[in-house]
Amino acid sequence: MGSHPTIKDVAKQAGVSITTVSFVMNNRTDVMISEEVKKRVIKVARDLDYHPSAMAAGLAGRRTRNLGVVFYQEDKIISNPFYSFIIEGIVKETIEKNFNLYFSYLKADHSGYETLPKIVREKNVDGVILIGHCDPQVVADIKERRVPVVAIDNYPALQEVDTVQINNRQGGQLAAEHLIQLGHKHIGLLTVAKGRPNIDERGEGWRKAVSEKGLSASASPVFESADLTFQSAYEKTKEVLQKDKKLTALFCVNDEMAAGAIRAAHEVGRKVPQDLSVVGFDNVAISQYTDPGLTTVGVAKEHMGKLAVTRILEIIENKDLGVLRQEVPVELIARNSSAKP
Repeated sequence: MGSHPTIKDVAKQAGVSITTVSFVMNNRTDVMISEEVKKRVIKVARDLDYHPSAMAAGLAGRRTRNLGVVFYQEDKIISNPFYSFIIEGIVKETIEKNFNLYFSYLKADHSGYETLPKIVREKNVDGVILIGHCDPQVVADIKERRVPVVAIDNYPALQEVDTVQINNRQGGQLAAEHLIQLGHKHIGLLTVAKGRPNIDERGEGWRKAVSEKGLSASASPVFESADLTFQSAYEKTKEVLQKDKKLTALFCVNDEMAAGAIRAAHEVGRKVPQDLSVVGFDNVAISQYTDPGLTTVGVAKEHMGKLAVTRILEIIENKDLGVLRQEVPVELIARNSSAKP
């Protein structure tokens, strides 16, 4: 016997047929095998450290018990302070469900089958979880391979695809209502240009709250940063605060931007929260280490990952399920960056 035991080795040592070993290792319930034989096969397999090949199982028409997580290379999803928690939830739930996990990425120049991840082209996974940016053509090409897809926090909006999203509108509304309840009359929104549904929805929730409280457009200005980063938010906020002396509060559409806004306020002589209240969104690690600690909208990030795994497994079991959009709840987490004006 070589260094990699085969199903033949298990069958020979257990004194059964290869077919019987296959049935036992794949937990087939539609065939009659005595408990004594099952235990003997499992013991031999363990003693030999034999594990069925997922690829071979796939070729035989059975499942690989592999899931894929796919994202764009340039998005740096794994090191992202928000998405890394979602991935942690995916990993935990995949282990809990006794599946394996493969990570792969896409390049910006997707041009069809040849540029799909290898795990999809070779059908080495039973389903794919997409995170963040999702090109509709990529989704269509994956589904054409008969591989189910679930998207997390996706943009642009996707049709006929199961998704796991944040209740962004509620989060934006909670942030604005918090500042209004503190007594602020001049509340700004720091966002980015439209095009990302999750960010746009946060702005919609903010607008709903300020509109219901009767704040005018001049009392609730919208500022657009170049992107969602600390540096861009810092530069934009510094520019805004040097011109707008009435602004007493700012809702930033993510925590990284809020941290940049706090830095800008310090540099132009506006104390936080005495002169300017700042609220973020996501409750990532940076929110606890800003000075002062950042009031933010908390998101159940790990839960998003777990929901995606649960849903992809449901689709694998029953591909005729209807399309489902799931939203995770949010909560306001008050720290020291917000106070009465």
